[in-house]
Amino acid sequence: MTGEIVYLLPCSGVGKVFGSIGREATYIVINELAKGKADTECLPLIVKGKKDTIDKLKLNKVIVIDGCPLKCAYNNVLEAVGKIDAQFLSIDILKENRNLKPERTIYPLGENAKKLSRKLAEKIAQKVNELLEEKRNGG
Repeated sequence: MTGEIVYLLPCSGVGKVFGSIGREATYIVINELAKGKADTECLPLIVKGKKDTIDKLKLNKVIVIDGCPLKCAYNNVLEAVGKIDAQFLSIDILKENRNLKPERTIYPLGENAKKLSRKLAEKIAQKVNELLEEKRNGG
């Protein structure tokens, strides 16, 4: 569905709690908060230059969610796709919720990490709706 889906691309940050928080937030958005409005793609396919995946992203709005300031997802998606419509840094959600210091476990996520994921997902879902409204209005 060209133009009607916002693609969420979380970092791969495997083994790191903030990468896991970003991925969990992505799934919450896709499966609950913006079901039918958002989807995801495999970041390594984008990095490897898979043409049909990249073309699909160029035709839709794209949000990246990075776990740390290195912004690997942002940098790789920008290089491959040439645009990013919004970005989130999952570590920023902790700055807004200092009382929810995440546990170090990544599987399963600890209770505070789950709460941070939900808070981040709510912000991402709001941005999904804004981007779709912008698209409907010709943006």
